Amino acid sequence: MTTRRRILGGIAASSATSLLRPFRASAQAKYPTQPIRIIVPFAPGGGADLIARLLAQHFSDILGQPGVVENRPGAAGRVGTAVVAKSPPDGTTLLVTTESSLVIAPHLGVPISYDPFKDFAPVSLLTRNTVVLVVNPAVPAKTLQEYIALARAHPGEVFFGSSGVGGPNHLAGATFNHMTGLKITHVPFPGTGLAIQAVIANQVGSMWGFTAGVIPYVRNGSLRALAVGSTTRSPVLPDVPTVAEAGVPGFEAVSWAGMVAPAGTPAPIVDALWDASNRVLHLPEVAEVLEKTGTEIVVSKPADFAQTMKSDYDRLSKMSDIFSAK
Repeated sequence: MTTRRRILGGIAASSATSLLRPFRASAQAKYPTQPIRIIVPFAPGGGADLIARLLAQHFSDILGQPGVVENRPGAAGRVGTAVVAKSPPDGTTLLVTTESSLVIAPHLGVPISYDPFKDFAPVSLLTRNTVVLVVNPAVPAKTLQEYIALARAHPGEVFFGSSGVGGPNHLAGATFNHMTGLKITHVPFPGTGLAIQAVIANQVGSMWGFTAGVIPYVRNGSLRALAVGSTTRSPVLPDVPTVAEAGVPGFEAVSWAGMVAPAGTPAPIVDALWDASNRVLHLPEVAEVLEKTGTEIVVSKPADFAQTMKSDYDRLSKMSDIFSAK
């Protein structure tokens, strides 16, 4: 009898499994059936925009449908992020963003129309990027110490740009002010790309930018890099010291870009998106582009990205005094 039950149980389990496999395969086979809209909640020219465009360029080869990047800037990413939160959970609308709209925004003291943990299904932490302090070449500061001295001599009269209030580069500048006691005035722009152009035009003298966005302009002399926010020097800027070694011990500013889908997106679709993203970012031609910009490829699993979001959210919740610095 025991043997018979085991045999029958095995047949039942096998039948259930055989029924489940075609369902899952069918769900994956039907996805996607139309172009995939990748929303970047910032103006073109930033690190998240670069990643999204690299993914979109190769999605058609891997998923059979093209990716289309749509820039929806505003409120340091909160506008575009809200669009994705309200989109159908079918994998045809995705968000590629930085920590700005997912784990910084809830701590700014301003209303947001989405919950970063309830309204999204994490797909992957895609990349990490060092934050770097750059200045217009006309600024009379060739080192971080000279920049500090300039700001100390002219409190409130030295300006730094960012991608918007609550962006990771705003946080970097506010943290720098907090740690040094300086009063460098923050000037927000609707995206990193516009902030970069403002510094190049000397409308504002400096900014905390992302290596991926500013490195071309540092190389052609349009911007001067004074220090990087990572704990070690950037391989693409080996002659530029870290902020810590240049005189502000303990300072660190590194940003990430990640992909999420609307909450309720089926697991097979999330898995397909993770697999496609992983394959794209590890293509030799894509990896070469990212390496030249100093971007670290991560592509963590959905559960790992969820944990990163939670730990960063908890860490940032303890920094309300810095967020209040506009």
